[in-house]
Amino acid sequence: MYRIDHTENPYKLYLRIASGEEYSFLLESISGPRKLREFSFIGFDPYLVLRLRGGVLSVEDRIGGGSLEVKVKDPAEPLRRLVLSNPVKAGFRFIGGAVGYFSYDAIRYWEKLPEVDEHYNDFPDMEFAIYDKGLVIDHRMGETYYYTMRKGDEEMPTFQETQETDSLSISNVRCNMKQHEFEDMVRKAKEYIAAGEVFQVVLSKRYEMNIAGDVCSFYEKLRELNPSPYMYLLKMGERQLAGASPEMLFRVDGSKVETYPIAGTRPITGDEEEDRRLAEELLHDPKEIAEHVMLVDLARNDLGRVCRYGTVRVGSFMEIHRFSHVQHLVSHVVGELRIGCDCLDALRAVFPAGTVTGAPKIRAMEVIGELERRRRGPYAGCVGYVSFNGSADFAITIRTLAVSRYSASIQVGAGIVADSTPEREWMETEHKAAALLKALKGGADK
Repeated sequence: MYRIDHTENPYKLYLRIASGEEYSFLLESISGPRKLREFSFIGFDPYLVLRLRGGVLSVEDRIGGGSLEVKVKDPAEPLRRLVLSNPVKAGFRFIGGAVGYFSYDAIRYWEKLPEVDEHYNDFPDMEFAIYDKGLVIDHRMGETYYYTMRKGDEEMPTFQETQETDSLSISNVRCNMKQHEFEDMVRKAKEYIAAGEVFQVVLSKRYEMNIAGDVCSFYEKLRELNPSPYMYLLKMGERQLAGASPEMLFRVDGSKVETYPIAGTRPITGDEEEDRRLAEELLHDPKEIAEHVMLVDLARNDLGRVCRYGTVRVGSFMEIHRFSHVQHLVSHVVGELRIGCDCLDALRAVFPAGTVTGAPKIRAMEVIGELERRRRGPYAGCVGYVSFNGSADFAITIRTLAVSRYSASIQVGAGIVADSTPEREWMETEHKAAALLKALKGGADK
């Protein structure tokens, strides 16, 4: 491991070392609570790529050039065998390992859910690349390190001169449903709520578009407009993900597993007195409190599936956390993994997040499948890493652009509860989409 002296932010460093790679990643932490922005990571030149579609796992050897396909019942098992079978001791949470994403519909490998009519064919159920070299940026100490585990490849990587990224152009933006169709979904969801089958359902819609240019320009604009604890830019051959998620799905460090449920939002106005007033309003809003308590209980139950009895606790409850443009109600739920359980068991226990499904989780997912009628793809899944040292950190895949060759999509949702109004929920999704489209157009020619 070598220390590197530099003055660039992680994104500029990524452009100099990895942006030209077919497979590379930047996991960047910019804003939010200090404990969520301790590290950023950069990786390039992976030696294996894994893709899972319809129960068939393809494994590509990027060094030897071979490939194979095997049938898989549990998406976690290939990662467990390839990443966790020989744990490596290290001082940082990530020192190489698997980086990628689980699509929302990977849950169908673990839970029996009704199939949906339409498939999201561009993205696999799971896609990871396994990296054994990259950069660790330690924001706590202001230090950056290069690591490599590849024999015969111990030299420092070449840093290119920073070049301007190509601009991004989007065209033919269209939504997969009209307003009346979304509002009909809301009404149907409220019928299930009134019948006592669910307390909340998160319904979503997708915007699709044609795209040309460099996704890096979108990411650069996104980190300027919406800096977040979980910023990510993943290049996976023909597919790319670029996003700014405020919300952790889960993190495992040693035997400690934790999550930070987020529910309840007010804007940041720039006026300190008004921001404090809005925070107090949020803390005393019965609807926001009820939703938040429900999701905290769901997180406790999820962690309880893999934690030692009596160790799951709420470390902090309904605190106001300020982000770049909004303030949220945030709680911290933490526990100790049972002997015999690892970070992938924790993933299975919490996936997907209750904040993107509703509760009870299984019935909410059944309702989502019935009403949305198509697979969600990366949206509402998770993106992050499983490290060779047994650590893992995943964000919920929201506020994200998913790119496959010359097409791209963004997806936004709204949590439906008993007193939701269809028009208001439609407008909430419109506002969320507008923020992402602003970043897209900010880096676009048109």
